[in-house]
Amino acid sequence: MTWTALTRASQTIYRSSRCITNSNLSVHAPKRCNSTSTAGNTISNLVRSTVNKIAITGFGEGTNDLYDRARPSYPSDALHKIHQTISASASENNAWKIIEPGSGTGIFTRLLLSPPTPQYPTFPIDTLVSIEPSEGMRKTWQNGLETKVPKQDLEDKTVNVVEGAFDDLSNVQQYGMRKGGVDGVIIAQAWHWCDDHEKALREIASYLGPSAPLILIWNLESPIPKWQGQVRESYEKYDLGSPQYYKGWWRKMFDTQAYEELFEEKEEWSTKWMKGITEDELIDRLFSKSYLTSAHLSPTDREKLENHLRGIMKNAKHEWVDEEKGIFQYYYNTDIVILRRKA
Repeated sequence: MTWTALTRASQTIYRSSRCITNSNLSVHAPKRCNSTSTAGNTISNLVRSTVNKIAITGFGEGTNDLYDRARPSYPSDALHKIHQTISASASENNAWKIIEPGSGTGIFTRLLLSPPTPQYPTFPIDTLVSIEPSEGMRKTWQNGLETKVPKQDLEDKTVNVVEGAFDDLSNVQQYGMRKGGVDGVIIAQAWHWCDDHEKALREIASYLGPSAPLILIWNLESPIPKWQGQVRESYEKYDLGSPQYYKGWWRKMFDTQAYEELFEEKEEWSTKWMKGITEDELIDRLFSKSYLTSAHLSPTDREKLENHLRGIMKNAKHEWVDEEKGIFQYYYNTDIVILRRKA
């Protein structure tokens, strides 16, 4: 096993020679990994891309650490469903090649690389390339891999994040991802931002092997119990008409010629779960939404909405995890949509 020393200032971080990359890191290794991002052209690239403008501005610089800290992870049974789905068609069960467009800060990426508890499956990753148009999110993705993934879980893996979009996966090719040779494309909490389903589905299908899946996964706050429904009703009115998952606009993908020509009939799967959370943590969670960040919500409106939300929480009949510490159960639904490439 060959290790790579990644040196930044006085800090040295060790990773496998099949390494993660960062444009601010100097790499000394037999195998060099190159970043595709540069700070100078990030905004212009985003403007030229088909990325939704609410997403660009709402997830801009300064919002990404909050997003990574406040957003929930995903339940173990959802990860098992994804593991089973890829296993059914993977060409090599011990060497999966996965593309993850819209990877954000890497919350889902880390689950693919390092199961947080024994209840989660281990994915036999050979190469995992995440795609994220936001430079700020790519930086947080990289930092998360360096600080939150044990180095042994990265051994013998090629793991990178590159710039791109749903309809442009081309940067993955520099890491050996050939068209028609990918075991799965997974998009977590992001596909609802896709503006051109026809173009994106054709691009994704071009990389998938025969019968390999495109897997879409979302977490959504449950409207039950009643107080959670009141919370959702309170903040959703601020969504600026953006294509949020709960609106279902993403289902227009099933009306495209690309879906009819290139994919088998969709499969949909759901699970319900809960997470212990405090009032302050839930406030952070809610205000990490693109349309509730400071780019779109004035300080006055932020204060008004936060006070209203806290009022709902304080008057709610909570299912307490630890009442003394203020930790109560918060309910989620996780939905998965699977589209297999026609053989």
